[in-house]
Amino acid sequence: MTYGQLGWVDAIGFGFALLLEVPSGAIADLLGKRKTILIGMVAGTVGIAIITFSGTLAGIFIGWLITQICYAFYSGAAEALVYDSLVDLKDKENYDKVITKSSEIESWMGAITIFIGGLLYSVNFRIPHILWGLGFALGIIFSWLLIEPKVDTEKFSFRKYLQQLFVGVKELTQPGLKKYIGFFFILSGVYYLYSWGFIRPAIATSFGFFSKEQGIILPVLTVMGAVIVRVIPYLRTKLSDLSGLVILSVLMSLGFILASFPIGYWGIISMVLIAVAGKLATPWISIIVNKRIESRYRATTLSTVALMTKIPYVLIAVAVGRMVENGTLTVFNLWVGIVIVSIAFVGSLVVKFSNHQRALR
Repeated sequence: MTYGQLGWVDAIGFGFALLLEVPSGAIADLLGKRKTILIGMVAGTVGIAIITFSGTLAGIFIGWLITQICYAFYSGAAEALVYDSLVDLKDKENYDKVITKSSEIESWMGAITIFIGGLLYSVNFRIPHILWGLGFALGIIFSWLLIEPKVDTEKFSFRKYLQQLFVGVKELTQPGLKKYIGFFFILSGVYYLYSWGFIRPAIATSFGFFSKEQGIILPVLTVMGAVIVRVIPYLRTKLSDLSGLVILSVLMSLGFILASFPIGYWGIISMVLIAVAGKLATPWISIIVNKRIESRYRATTLSTVALMTKIPYVLIAVAVGRMVENGTLTVFNLWVGIVIVSIAFVGSLVVKFSNHQRALR
């Protein structure tokens, strides 16, 4: 595929996942988090199996769509299950540490699998995908062993399902959360755009980092992310949520602005800044949301946040693919950097104004 074709495939695939995000959260709140995660793992196993053994672009595309069900069903349900389980155990105060440790483990596993996958790909291109599918198959087993938390479990009904869709989305507009919506877009959204599609490898290639170099750089950056997320609980004792998100926005903005210049191997600095900001922002935003949402709406609201993070990539994937083909990716990077710092500035003013109004009352 050309980058233009890849842009279409990604846009449609992630667009499909986007449509599933909020419904999947509602299903998790009503059917149960454990069952939703289990269904997701089954979908991931089937989808990757189709991708792995398909000999056509159509087969790969269909497998990719099925795999999106896995990511959508897992995204809101997993964090909600963790938080509600801690509530059951009367240990919710340690959610910061748990979600941080989760991000750390995820980063370590990402680094290991990227490195091993790169080596195995040189042996046979199907082997990494076979192991990917087996990973989801193991997920089925472990999901089966999960215990559904007792907090606010409800039985499924279509009427409740529709109510959850609207109420969960509405939760984000409550005063404690709506002031952070801009940061959800520019931090989680832009980092998702950067790390989950073809933009990160395209930027790395523009700096002169090709498959061999990326096979080393990406695991190193991922390991760095695993180490750095440990500081989140400490940072939250020293910084307000607003200050932390503003600082992370500035770092990410600088990363993209640097990527708009032909700086060669120095481009690694750009990739480090974006990786640090994105790795810290994801669990930080999760903490902000979980601390302000009722248990029965938690999965729905988290799925709404996950939906928001996908919107930027779905909307611009095709255009970015064409820009890569035309050699104008640097223009895209510059504008992303400018938009991030602009929204962060406006968002900080909104939060400060909101806090001022609350103080006057």
